[in-house]
Amino acid sequence: MTQALPTLDVRALEISSDRRRIVVTWADGRATAAPAGWLADNAEAACDPASGHRLGSALALADEVQDARLDGDALALWLGSGQARRVSLAALARADAGWGDAAPGPSAELWPAAAALAAEPAVSFEAYLADDRALAKTLGQVVRRGIAFLTGVGTEPGAVERITAQFGHIRETNYGRLFDVREEAAPTHLAYTPVGLDLHTDNPYREPPPTLQVLHVIEAAAAGGESQFADGFAHAEALRVEAPVKFEALAQTPVGFAYAGAAGERYFARSPVIETSVDGEVVGVRVNHRALRTPPPSVAERWYEAYLDFYRRLHALAARLERRLAPGEAVIFDNRRLLHGRSPYRAAAEASGRRWLQGCYADIDGLKATLSRLPVGDGGPGAGA
Repeated sequence: MTQALPTLDVRALEISSDRRRIVVTWADGRATAAPAGWLADNAEAACDPASGHRLGSALALADEVQDARLDGDALALWLGSGQARRVSLAALARADAGWGDAAPGPSAELWPAAAALAAEPAVSFEAYLADDRALAKTLGQVVRRGIAFLTGVGTEPGAVERITAQFGHIRETNYGRLFDVREEAAPTHLAYTPVGLDLHTDNPYREPPPTLQVLHVIEAAAAGGESQFADGFAHAEALRVEAPVKFEALAQTPVGFAYAGAAGERYFARSPVIETSVDGEVVGVRVNHRALRTPPPSVAERWYEAYLDFYRRLHALAARLERRLAPGEAVIFDNRRLLHGRSPYRAAAEASGRRWLQGCYADIDGLKATLSRLPVGDGGPGAGA
């Protein structure tokens, strides 16, 4: 958790006895120690204003502070062999409070119950393409809720390319640049049959897995085939609070995920089901029972107890957002966070309609980068469905 930003009034400024750092004591009594290398790296004009990249080499960084003085709202410094630098007091205070580490953009809003998303309006495809505010609304929904819907996309194949081009680039995988989810006469994958699919994340056997998925409905089944989604992050956090031992079992025990392609290629990755960052934040879930390679018997009992608890939470009726997507609708979702699946549907030979979704994968960092340059607002005219 970040601290409150201290007042910028400085009570004292000292150079350490070994001359390797300065120590600023603020008016509220808190102290900030900053080493010479940090001061050089964060000095005014150290970075290119356009890209934010540093202009100098780390090999040129000094490790001594020769002199330091207050100069208005900055520190005037002489580093190493007389290198003159200025460091903003505000930059020093913000960095010490941890305000400089957060990624730009909206924060995640977890939804353990699907009712929180039931009334979330879709964005019209026309507005998504033409209005930056509508684009910002859509991308913001993906970052906040993990998912966004588009309407009015039409039913021509290839629309996922136009959707993805608005924020980034398609990530080609072993399934190709685009992939078609529909019945096949000789299916090599359960997705190409009419059976229902448990909630899962895609490509857990890839390292890293694709972070975004885009799906466009070209044709819908006459009956069944509803799309289902659940917030893996929300239920991982609930497990952490309600059953911390189970959370640790899923976060600390790596398991395998594997896939063999028709041409004999084999993909394999090892990862915990719940992936956490170094500071304990949940940053990904890998749940795909079809691709799972189970843990060794020595840890299996504890692991399965945790896994089945998590799996059942995700598949609880209240947890699942179920939506019958019509032809011309599309969805963008975070494949690290959201699980998706579908209800069974009638095979094409047994009904008047067949189910055909076209999809692709993309990278969420490109989406976030695009969102950072867009106007903030409610989506603007035409953003609603």
